[in-house]
Amino acid sequence: MESEVEQLRAELAAAVRGNDFLRAEVQNTQDDLSCATHNLKDLELEMLKKDENINCLQTDLEESTKKLTIMKGILPKVSGDRDMLWERVKQCSEENMLLSAEDNILKKKIEALEEDLLLKEGQITILKDMLKEDF
Repeated sequence: MESEVEQLRAELAAAVRGNDFLRAEVQNTQDDLSCATHNLKDLELEMLKKDENINCLQTDLEESTKKLTIMKGILPKVSGDRDMLWERVKQCSEENMLLSAEDNILKKKIEALEEDLLLKEGQITILKDMLKEDF
């Protein structure tokens, strides 16, 4: 009977050690679970921030797409206006060239007329002098 008691004590001691070991394992597992839960909450917060960033980016993209669509609608008109202005610039350039040539011709005519005028004035002066001598 004593050996049975000894054996029961040994089994009890082994069961207590096993129970202590299992309690330590449970505590370690609970600690690991607590860390994992904390990490999970951090990741959830990061995901919320990233979702918010994605929503902002999507909103920006939609606004930019609308603006781009508007610009694409305006571009043909602006291009047409530019082409018309370019044609007008070419016309004005041609007119300017023609007016410049006409200006040069008129300047030469004025010079010729001024020379003619000087010649005529000289002739008039000679005639006046001749008339004065005759009287």
